[in-house]
Amino acid sequence: MVDFPLRAIILAAGKGTRFKSEKPKVLHTILGKPIIWYVKFAVSWLKPNETIIVVGHKKEEVVREINCDKCIYVEQDQQLGTGHAVLLAKKYFEEFDGYVLIINGDVPLIRGETLHNAGEYLKALIRYEGVNLETLREGYRNKNIAGVAITAKVPNPYGYGRVIKDGSHRIVKIVEEKDASPQEKQINEVNSGIYIFYAPYLANALEKLNNQNAQGEYYLTDVVEILRQEGKYVYALEIPDYTEILNVNDRLQLAGVENIMKQRFMTFWGLNGVTFHNPESIWIEFDVDFSNDVEIFQNCMITGKTKVDSGTTIEANCIIKNCKIGKNVKILANSYIENSVIEDNAIIGPFARIRESSIIGEGSHIGNFVEVKNSQMGKNTNAKHLSYLGDAQIGNEVNIGAGTITCNYDGFQKHKTVIKDRAFIGSDTMLVAPVTIGEEAITGSGSVITKDVPDKALAIERNQQKIVENYSEKRKKKYEKSNN
Repeated sequence: MVDFPLRAIILAAGKGTRFKSEKPKVLHTILGKPIIWYVKFAVSWLKPNETIIVVGHKKEEVVREINCDKCIYVEQDQQLGTGHAVLLAKKYFEEFDGYVLIINGDVPLIRGETLHNAGEYLKALIRYEGVNLETLREGYRNKNIAGVAITAKVPNPYGYGRVIKDGSHRIVKIVEEKDASPQEKQINEVNSGIYIFYAPYLANALEKLNNQNAQGEYYLTDVVEILRQEGKYVYALEIPDYTEILNVNDRLQLAGVENIMKQRFMTFWGLNGVTFHNPESIWIEFDVDFSNDVEIFQNCMITGKTKVDSGTTIEANCIIKNCKIGKNVKILANSYIENSVIEDNAIIGPFARIRESSIIGEGSHIGNFVEVKNSQMGKNTNAKHLSYLGDAQIGNEVNIGAGTITCNYDGFQKHKTVIKDRAFIGSDTMLVAPVTIGEEAITGSGSVITKDVPDKALAIERNQQKIVENYSEKRKKKYEKSNN
């Protein structure tokens, strides 16, 4: 947070034509979040007094996704350049005796720390000029510091505005790619599109912009030269990591930026006690949270608001979405878990599926080709093979035999199955809901249970077995006779 008055402007009106998409560019996602979400998150580090977002193409979708009641939205219905976009927001800062942060909505890799450092750099420049921030109104208007622009040196500057300096950190001008001379195109220090301007100076310079350039647009970059001609300077803050200023203009750039973001997350978690095997193949989104001593194997996807507690192992090819995973859980290979809770010491999989608000109790085991849907399972309960458990309330220390199915849907409504503590469900049991199986009750293998079973009772529903002696011989003779 900077300790001087600040308002922020995020430019998010672009169509993103090179995406070849109906979706606004800033709403394309990176690791589960829209591009603009990362920009807004970074801006929040400065805690601006107000945040102004310039919207345009499909503005309703952008406003809905940003979901910021306190933000101010300004519409740019014609794409006439970045200078034009900021000019539309001028009424929110032209009488403001403070600073304006301007940032494009398509730079998701910018760090909050970097924006904070830009604010600190500006403060240092002001102190060097002898200005007391507490008497800003009286002391600053006659000073020549107009603001700070973030810059970086990039391996390939094509497409970026080149930063021309006077031999110090003061910027003379910023030249856009299409307007740059061959000599200027050799410069590899480029403009990020991120500035902090003194608001009165910015408001005055915006009125002097014109569109006499190759693009026919009003460039915000021209503000820098306009201010210099008036003896007011914008200083360059060159940052060491050029990837922070990478724009996202097409789907290939989106993929590249997403990969960089993923590497950041994995570096963070790797330094905080998480082991990744073949990390290039693992997908982790922003809201995922890990404790120490978590171990994750290749080809896993962990997304949404997922929390994984300490000592848990996630084997290869697992997908986990919006889940709370307890301590010392083992999620075996090829399992799929979503919107569910797995409590401590449980074992899931291999090839298990758990979904829709299920809770798997402490020490329980959901095994091979078992699906659990909208069900709660107590402690130390096992369903290890080939079962479907839907809309069920299952107690502690229950054994679910292979092939068990809760028949929960009658074609119109879902019904609940209750299985109480220490019940034993025989293999291939069909539990036709609504039905309750009592404590320590037993169902015989192959039974279709349609009525409640009392505590400690045995329920069997089978036709009597019939034996036909020498059936295979009789069948063979019948076949031979029919073919003569």
